[in-house]
Amino acid sequence: MISFLHTSPVHVATFDGLLDELSPGTARRHRVEEGWLEAARDGGMTADLAETITDAVRDLAADGVGVCTCSTIGAVAEAAGSDSAPTIRIDRALMRAALSHGPRPLVVMCLESTKAPTLDLLSDEARSRACAAAPVVVMCQPAWQHFEAGDMHAYARSIADTINAELGEDRPDCIVLAQGSMAVAEPLLADTGLPVLSSPRLGVVQALEMLAKKA
Repeated sequence: MISFLHTSPVHVATFDGLLDELSPGTARRHRVEEGWLEAARDGGMTADLAETITDAVRDLAADGVGVCTCSTIGAVAEAAGSDSAPTIRIDRALMRAALSHGPRPLVVMCLESTKAPTLDLLSDEARSRACAAAPVVVMCQPAWQHFEAGDMHAYARSIADTINAELGEDRPDCIVLAQGSMAVAEPLLADTGLPVLSSPRLGVVQALEMLAKKA
């Protein structure tokens, strides 16, 4: 079984769809905790919040593989995993893919609370590959209001517009949509001429690989 931990209900359909496409019939369950992202945004990752996330992840992963789809709480969720209850954060596979294109990805985020965990993860992956990482960071804070309002079209358009405004003659190696929800902007960036990477599909592929190894 693959058990997903989300901080928005919008992700349930996305990951169900990916599993149905990539591995029809794979058992799955979803837990949605919107308050955890709000708490991390407002007060940072406190010890109490980290303990709550850790307990939840260990319970979720016990029957297979746990998957955290939120970049902000991903580090804590991943650290809660073990050999018997493995847990992944979907953005780790994303950072690996980004570095395969070169050391200078354009890393795009909407939330300030996502920035440190994302850049720490990129640095961690760079160290493991013994390579350099020189990310160009772009923040798309105005887009988040559209996500909160449930207007995914406006959300995607706002992200794409911000990215296009940032692209100049000094081109990055790829565009990284660091938050899982940002994958909706991927089709709008097809004409940039750059590889555009998002985390949901990459994360599901990794989770399926881990589940197969555990079987």
